Amino acid sequence: MTKTLEEKEQFVQLRARGYSFDKIAEELDTSKPTLIKWQGEMNEQVKEQQYFELENLLEQYSLMRRNRFEIHSKLLTAVFQELENKVQEKKLSKLSIPELLKLAERLENRLEQDTGKPLLKVNLPDNWNFSLEEQVEL
Repeated sequence: MTKTLEEKEQFVQLRARGYSFDKIAEELDTSKPTLIKWQGEMNEQVKEQQYFELENLLEQYSLMRRNRFEIHSKLLTAVFQELENKVQEKKLSKLSIPELLKLAERLENRLEQDTGKPLLKVNLPDNWNFSLEEQVEL
């Protein structure tokens, strides 16, 4: 049986994705010796397609990191807004000011990790405590 150009193109695609000869033989209903022969004939096309596959994966990873960064940025903005609201209203519900500051610090650390650039730091001493009076006076 003569193999078509389409089957060879499928072979290149599958090899570039890391499929084994056995898996490709099963999927294309082609003998393993034929696939090994094609590998020799089309090695450059396989390498080129592997490059494009890797480039595509890197682009997907980059988009995922960007989306994660945007989400963390939005969360950090919301935390700062909530902190500002609590300070202005002198209202202490759900999260305390120390909890909000620690969350802000964790989010800033995460954003710094994602960008590699230092951001505004919220440094809290280990023994730092807010008394209720100090919280209200802010």
